[in-house]
Amino acid sequence: MDARFTSEQRKTPQTEGGPAPSAEPDEHYLPPRKTVHPTERERWVRFFYRSLLWIFILLVSGLLLWGWKLVKV
Repeated sequence: MDARFTSEQRKTPQTEGGPAPSAEPDEHYLPPRKTVHPTERERWVRFFYRSLLWIFILLVSGLLLWGWKLVKV
């Protein structure tokens, strides 16, 4: 490419038969996917931490019951 070309000359030409860009919103405007389908990550993280808490509680209670049974024997 020749160095004499300016940045204006390097721009791609607009298609003459295509639609002209307009400032008004398109009839078929679609919102971003994140807006339509929100992420379920927060729900799964909450479920994960709650299940960890319950597993810990059950493990501690099970070990305590097992220990008391061994002490009584």
